Amino acid sequence: MIEPGSWLDLGFLALMAFFTNYYLQKAIEGTLPQLRTIPAIAAIEEGVGKSIEEDKPVHYAMGASGGQLFSTLVSMTLTAFAFLKFISSTCARLGARLIVHMPYQTESLPMIEGMVREGYSVEGKEEEFRVEDLRYYGRGALTWTQGVTASYAQEGVGLNLSIGIFYSDCPISLEMAKIMGGMNIGGTGRWIMVYAFAMMCDYVFLGEEIYAAAAVVSQNPTMISGIWVEELGKFFSIGITILGVILALVGFNIAPLLGV
Repeated sequence: MIEPGSWLDLGFLALMAFFTNYYLQKAIEGTLPQLRTIPAIAAIEEGVGKSIEEDKPVHYAMGASGGQLFSTLVSMTLTAFAFLKFISSTCARLGARLIVHMPYQTESLPMIEGMVREGYSVEGKEEEFRVEDLRYYGRGALTWTQGVTASYAQEGVGLNLSIGIFYSDCPISLEMAKIMGGMNIGGTGRWIMVYAFAMMCDYVFLGEEIYAAAAVVSQNPTMISGIWVEELGKFFSIGITILGVILALVGFNIAPLLGV
């Protein structure tokens, strides 16, 4: 009934299913454990304060391609939405102007506007929402980059928060924000572009840290439980790998377990 050599895969699947159900129940009960503090999250409010002191706007960008809803990168889009609501409510609470540079995927624009409106609504400041500060530049990464950098140059930048799906658009926008005296905070789950954030940001979320950080700022129980399950799966995989190496070194035949 069970294919030979698939016991390890089956065991891992069963373990993940158990912990997924366990932490979802914890989420329903409201007794989830806390995630660790990430310094870049605390720095966001500092950057908003800097923007107010300098009388400059806060800029939020999720990348020219950051509105993908139908791809393998949709998790980064949802992460960007969580940060968007957080920065919207933070700016509303502290009294900073927020400019949102919208991605070129038109299907995500209503959701982006809704997130910003909700952020202002949470703080009871719906009247301060300015739809003209939601900037759409049309299709294309170069068009988006030109629009964003022009906004930095013309209106100034106190804090630039960039979270989401970034390609070659991020080095240019991040560098322009830095040139204009802005504080850069950001990150992407695309490891190939993490170098740009590491070089140009004052605070950076390294790769998968954006998912944990989104769970922290949103305080969404389902997101937090998902992070815990993913972490358990990751450490289990690392442990199995180390155990397999040790067993192989002492001469134990682990090939049947791996199905090879």
